[in-house]
Amino acid sequence: MSILNTEELKKQIREGTFTSLDDVTNEFKNILKEVIQTASEEELTSHLGYNKHQTSDKPNNRNGYNNKTINSKYGQFDVSIPRDRKSTFEPQLVKKREVLLDGSEDYTTPKSQDNFF
Repeated sequence: MSILNTEELKKQIREGTFTSLDDVTNEFKNILKEVIQTASEEELTSHLGYNKHQTSDKPNNRNGYNNKTINSKYGQFDVSIPRDRKSTFEPQLVKKREVLLDGSEDYTTPKSQDNFF
């Protein structure tokens, strides 16, 4: 399974728009963000028992998103994690109040501009 569009990548390399390690890191962040958001949506669908935009007579339903900034070994990125009205949904890939991805323990938080020491 690959979610990377290799033809688009080849085109960007030929055109010279994908040329540095920063470009690679940014692409990793974009893929990771997309995977986390898609997985979270599917986790909520599984929790609720019906698909998004499908009508249901169940007492719980989707209720927007919680935005959070995730720290990873590829850097920081923002994700939108879906939530349910009854707050019974417990995401598994990125748990509630979690901002550091598992496997990113070696990531160090950027130092604040205000910290002179």
